[in-house]
Amino acid sequence: MIWGIIIFIILMNIFSSEPGYIIGTLLIGFLLWIWFGTGYRVEDGLINIRFGPFRSKVSIKEIKTISKTRNPFSAPALSTNRLEILYGKYDMLNISPKNENDFIKLLLSENPHIKIDIPSNHN
Repeated sequence: MIWGIIIFIILMNIFSSEPGYIIGTLLIGFLLWIWFGTGYRVEDGLINIRFGPFRSKVSIKEIKTISKTRNPFSAPALSTNRLEILYGKYDMLNISPKNENDFIKLLLSENPHIKIDIPSNHN
């Protein structure tokens, strides 16, 4: 979807008589920042999350459940194949690490009490 928006803005600026170059360029820059600036790092008992200009942290000790989801709504994830992480009292996060199984194993190594709610044929 991000790449579709970028291509649409470029084509709109090429074929339009309206000069929207500044706004279009800023929007393309922002979308590219999200695309290339999304990632997750596990360190010091935390998942450090980058999503373009946005940053957040989740304590691994507070994670209660990890399950698979295809929730398309806004999240620091570039794929619709996501892991839904329930943590804290009522907090939820959707992420899409490149290697879900290794990511889950890493989280379990720091918090073996995490409940994994993923059918066995997905592991």
